[in-house]
Amino acid sequence: MRAPEGVPAPAATETAGTPGPDDLIVRTADTELHLKSLTEEAEYEGMPDGTPAISGDELYVFVRQDGWMLFAEQRGGDPVGCGPERREPEVTDLGNGWWKVSNRSAAGTYALWLNAGSGPGLPFGGTVGASQAYVEWTTKTDVDEPAASYLDITAAPDGSDGSVTLGLLGVETPLTAVKATATLEGSDGEATVELFTPAWACDQPGDLTLHAPLTAEQVASLGDTEDLSYTVELLLDGVTYTSSGSTNTASAPEPGWTPALP
Repeated sequence: MRAPEGVPAPAATETAGTPGPDDLIVRTADTELHLKSLTEEAEYEGMPDGTPAISGDELYVFVRQDGWMLFAEQRGGDPVGCGPERREPEVTDLGNGWWKVSNRSAAGTYALWLNAGSGPGLPFGGTVGASQAYVEWTTKTDVDEPAASYLDITAAPDGSDGSVTLGLLGVETPLTAVKATATLEGSDGEATVELFTPAWACDQPGDLTLHAPLTAEQVASLGDTEDLSYTVELLLDGVTYTSSGSTNTASAPEPGWTPALP
C-alpha cells in the first residue's frame, strides 16, 4: 500500500465496523479510516448513525483492487424537499490505488458517498466487485464552481416517442423567467421543440430542469438518432445563451455555451 508523494501518513488509525480485504481506506492529515463496506441500498437509504467524521478540504482514498474506479458524491441539505443537494467533488487518480477527493462546493458538513468498483478498465483476471461507504465530511473553504449543464436526448427503440432534457446546475441568475428551444438534426431531417419545466422536476436553488417530449413523427423525421447535431437557445434573465454540438441517444454531453452561463 505504498502511497504516492503528497498522500499523508497519519499516526492514528480508526475502523468503522469490521472492514474486509477489499474495503476502502480513507486518509486525512490526522487519521486513517478503515471502512466496512455498506450494502448497495445504503446509497439510497442515506448516511447511517455513527458514521466516522473527518474535516478538511481534501482527503485520500485507497482502493485495493487493480482496475477499480472511484466515484464520490457530496450530499448536503434539502432546502426545497427534493432530497439532499448533490454535488460531485473533484476526484483525481494518483496511481497505485490512491485517489484524491477535493471539495468543490460551499464550506459545510456533507454526507460523502464513496463507491469503488470494477468497470471497463478491469484487467484480465481482475476482481469483479464493489465497496462503498459514507464519511461525514466537514469542509472549510467555499469553492465557487462555474455553472454546469447537461443535455439528454432519448428515443424509444421502436421510434414511438422520445424526449429532450436540459439540466442547469449552479446558475447564479434568476430562474423564474426562462425560455429554451432545442433543434435536433439527424440524417433525414430536423425537429425543433420548446422546453419547459416538467411537473416531475424538483430542483435545488440554482438548478433547473427543462424538458420536452418528442413525438413519433419528430423521431422519424430525424432518421438515425445515433448521430445528431443540436442547437439550443436559452433565455435567462434577458440574455440569450446558445450551444451547438453533436450527440446521440446513448450519451448526455455537457454543452458549451456562448456566452458562458452565469
